[in-house]
Amino acid sequence: MTMTREHWLGYLMGALDENEQASVERQIAQDPRAAEEIEHLRSHLNLLADGLDEAAPPTGLASRTCDLLDNPGLFAEILDPVASTEDDAPMPKSRQPFESIGGSRPNFTMMDMMVAMGACVAAVVIFFPALASSRMLATQLQCENNLRQVGLALHDFATGNAEKRYPAIPSRGPLSVAGSYAPRLIDNGMLQHPEVVRCSTQIAPALKPKMPTVDQMMTATPGNLKRLQEQLANVYNYNIGSVRDGELIAPKMNGRETYPVASDVVLVKDGQFLPRAHEDGRLNILFDDGHVELVHIDDLPDSIKQFFLNDKGQVAAGVNEDDAVIANAVARPLFEAETNPVP
Repeated sequence: MTMTREHWLGYLMGALDENEQASVERQIAQDPRAAEEIEHLRSHLNLLADGLDEAAPPTGLASRTCDLLDNPGLFAEILDPVASTEDDAPMPKSRQPFESIGGSRPNFTMMDMMVAMGACVAAVVIFFPALASSRMLATQLQCENNLRQVGLALHDFATGNAEKRYPAIPSRGPLSVAGSYAPRLIDNGMLQHPEVVRCSTQIAPALKPKMPTVDQMMTATPGNLKRLQEQLANVYNYNIGSVRDGELIAPKMNGRETYPVASDVVLVKDGQFLPRAHEDGRLNILFDDGHVELVHIDDLPDSIKQFFLNDKGQVAAGVNEDDAVIANAVARPLFEAETNPVP
């Protein structure tokens, strides 16, 4: 039988039977370490015994106990001290709210106020930059995801026609703005949510313009048509196509990884490229192979900045099919063959 500390303690206190006591004694004889542990326990028990002083009971304890048992009323008072409280007995002092936490002086001192203000300032310094960074990242991801969905819709549109071309932007007429591709995709059922074609997260939802339909634009009066076209101002930039044999043709889907099809909103004014979607100057670009790339406008080489200008440095249709121009939604695809452009 294996002996444990409990058995050793019982052995020292004489609480074991004869067989257990004999087993402990054999273990002590055979194992010096067990004998050493038992002596260590014995020293602790001796210290406890030295601290126990025998004391005589208080005088008259037995008689007072009997009197208490013979007097039920006195016994009840002990069990319920509130019932025996006299009118002139001291009452507990009433406390003010939070006194147990802050002591008997609940008022703030000037030093307390300065410490609290300092803590608030520190929290603002730490928290708000992180919040701004997280919101910026969420905006970028939301725009990237939206642009991917637009890319899938454009892919479906291109695979649905024999020439595999993306939506064409007319050079004249009610749909002669780059953003007209968006209502065409929506009307064809290739995009379910109109907000997917925008990255206007800086605009309050109540102020976001409603997406016009193709039918509304085609049947609008001249005055209403301009208003409907302006409702497309926050739609993603779109490739307005190129000129071939004096005709404007839509961009073709060839799966090119460096050929841009759409992007976040970027305005071109006085030779300056002005991204509108993100405060840090970055923008997402959707390419012909379906991938979306996040770039900073200042880091773009001249070759990529040409995505927003044709080879002649104009916001106009490309001079050939490899000359891609992704223009703002309200831009018109002007080209040299057009002798009477729409104002």
